[in-house]
Amino acid sequence: MGVSRDKRRGFKVGGDGSVPVGPGNGTPEAAFDSTRLDFGHYAGQTILELAERDPDYLRWLARHPSGARYRAEIERVIGPLPIIPGR
Repeated sequence: MGVSRDKRRGFKVGGDGSVPVGPGNGTPEAAFDSTRLDFGHYAGQTILELAERDPDYLRWLARHPSGARYRAEIERVIGPLPIIPGR
């Protein structure tokens, strides 16, 4: 077998003015806010608004891995979450 040369090259990422969203990019606009959802159907709404609109969703979110970062706020707004045996 012959020696294969890797022909892949790096590439430059253009400056289109977009800013990454999420924790850690150093901009205040992208800082995580545990009181407001930043994903999904209810993105932009607060935990308090959802407690009035769809409390069942908040209970589900508190049990789901994607809601881990909101659990404390959900519990603060809707009260103690039920303990699920085996978890």
